[in-house]
Amino acid sequence: MRQALDRGHEVHALTRHPDAFPIRHDRLHVLAGDATDRAVIDDAVLRTDAVICTIGTKFTRHEVDVYSTSAHLLITAMAKYDRRRLIVVTSFGVAPSQHRRGPVQKGSYVLARRTFARTVYDDMARMESYVSTSDLDWTIVRPPGLTNTPGEGYATQETEINGAFCARPDLALMLLDQLTDDQYLQKIVAVTTPGLAVSALQMFKEEVLKR
Repeated sequence: MRQALDRGHEVHALTRHPDAFPIRHDRLHVLAGDATDRAVIDDAVLRTDAVICTIGTKFTRHEVDVYSTSAHLLITAMAKYDRRRLIVVTSFGVAPSQHRRGPVQKGSYVLARRTFARTVYDDMARMESYVSTSDLDWTIVRPPGLTNTPGEGYATQETEINGAFCARPDLALMLLDQLTDDQYLQKIVAVTTPGLAVSALQMFKEEVLKR
């Protein structure tokens, strides 16, 4: 949000917890609602020129549908109001990768994909399917493990990229750059912060415990 406002954008931020939203600004409009509610999505899309969807949920063994449901509603609303640009964030973990080398990396992926993260990644895959078969000007962004470290500059590559981590400020920068860049129009793009090293314990605390 801060980066978008610094660029001069007018931002409509949809959240279930508007009272806890940490930023206030004249060009920031905080909208309260659930992204799986058709009326809420319709109202939000009507106010915008482009949509960046960073919806997320905690890992769980229960079935998840928040990604696919919100994507379906967004696509429908954007067609209804003639909005074209849609950018959605999923995860590097959705699909196998040639960059996961060695038994530890491959084993960790298999463990996550088949157990505690299975339902989340399955729903991300459904989201990608909905978005990629739409006729919108879409981009699907797959970051690896996200960290709260300061941004150092991002790198991108179509479909997948060699890099285990991405700083959240770098992901935000990359998402905003896509609003005026058509390099990855109707494509899946992977993003990473090159050279970023984070301990397994730190990632566990940030990505598992804090969820």
